[in-house]
Amino acid sequence: MGAWEEQSKRTTQRRKIWSESQEFSFIDALLNATNEEEVKAAFIREFLLPVKTRERHDLQVDKILFEFKYAVKFNDLEVAAKVVAQAIYYINRLLKKDRVNEVKYLIVADKDEARLFRVLDFRPFYESDEYRWDDFRPSSPDPRLIQAIKDSKLLDSNRVYKLTSQDDVQVFSSLLYKILSNKNEALVSTSSEHGLQHLAGVKNWIVILALFLSITSISAIGIRYYFNKYNREASPAINR
Repeated sequence: MGAWEEQSKRTTQRRKIWSESQEFSFIDALLNATNEEEVKAAFIREFLLPVKTRERHDLQVDKILFEFKYAVKFNDLEVAAKVVAQAIYYINRLLKKDRVNEVKYLIVADKDEARLFRVLDFRPFYESDEYRWDDFRPSSPDPRLIQAIKDSKLLDSNRVYKLTSQDDVQVFSSLLYKILSNKNEALVSTSSEHGLQHLAGVKNWIVILALFLSITSISAIGIRYYFNKYNREASPAINR
């Protein structure tokens, strides 16, 4: 195959990939999903997630642990608590390997809905010795853990995103992209540091100015005191 044919083939392949990406609809892919793996595939494609499943859980990307289901009702607190409990089993495993800091967020999702949590909110659970981590499989968590999560009110205060709603998908996507974007976090951190440095500089100038004004005031009072004293001493001599 000549250079021209090879170039033409690569161009055709790129055009095909670009065309497929333009035609992909996250909402349609979820609506047409027939199992949990297709739900995961839709997330991977929509958010360009690398596939990392070596820890025997659904997906872990950077700071996020994903737990996918096919079709459950995350508005149902009992169901949501069970899925979250399953994810907490995986977080407990990371804790025992001194790697719990690798995950900061938890996302549970199915073909219709999703919830997003901060992992630290569940710290009292995954660090606890009250639950039977070794006697239950993650897919069938300790009932006491499920009940404790349900009673904690963490689910009550957490939003359920409707993945079939364009508005909810937009909000959810924005949050997920923000978490995945290390550059944005670095910019925020850098901006904060610059802001603090600027504030510290302003405070230093205020202190210096206050000291200058204090010294000036004291000097003026001293000069006035000696001037008045000199006038009182000089007045009798003049009167004489």
